[in-house]
Amino acid sequence: MTDIHFGELVRNELRRQRRSVAWFAKEMSYTRGNMYNILKREHLSSDFLIRATEKLNYDFFHEVSEMIQTSKSE
Repeated sequence: MTDIHFGELVRNELRRQRRSVAWFAKEMSYTRGNMYNILKREHLSSDFLIRATEKLNYDFFHEVSEMIQTSKSE
């Protein structure tokens, strides 16, 4: 199975949407500094990812599922 860095997935989506970490921190009710620390993490809670999915209107669970399926077929 492929290693998935969940913080990097969220950070990449923020970049794609041209949204700042400060904006995302405010939307998620975190401080900017705390959000930077969270996005450095390889593992994030499912609760965090559900909230991130809602705030960014992007299904991280679907992306992870596709990554897993791709790694299985390789």
